Amino acid sequence: MAEDYSVVNMVATARLGEYFDLIDISDDLDIYYAPEQFPGMSIKIQNPKICVNLFRSGQAVATGGKSFADIESAFNQVLTMLKDYGAYEEIDISLSNVVVTHNMGRELNLAHLTISLPMARTEWEAEQFPGLIFRLKELPSVCLIFSSGKCVITGNNSLAQAEEAVAELRRELLEVL
Repeated sequence: MAEDYSVVNMVATARLGEYFDLIDISDDLDIYYAPEQFPGMSIKIQNPKICVNLFRSGQAVATGGKSFADIESAFNQVLTMLKDYGAYEEIDISLSNVVVTHNMGRELNLAHLTISLPMARTEWEAEQFPGLIFRLKELPSVCLIFSSGKCVITGNNSLAQAEEAVAELRRELLEVL
């Protein structure tokens, strides 16, 4: 059942160059840049729909990808835009967060889960947030569990880790249901 999940967001980082003059790039390429509001320049890629935040240091962060191929495509499009500004020809892309959703296929009693799951890894303040926050024991993943049975799992740094997190969450929930 671990394959029963959907990727809803991937965040990745890459170094695209040594230094970028974001004001010049903004003017030349007609990209909005307001350094007094945010130190990075947000480049919105339409296909795939991903936002790449570019910083003067050459670092870039891509958010919104649904696959690693989407992330690669977005970074490659930005590299093409920046070829006259000293962008590297090849880059290393590092996934920093993979967010997935999973549906348990049934409604869940969060009050029951709060007392049945290990207390040290469980938080539920119904007045503050409608989901139960559950930290997995062996992984850095954090799970948001909702009474509808839907779960959001974040903090994974690879698809393999996301799959493992879904399997571990299912196993722990099914033990107490």
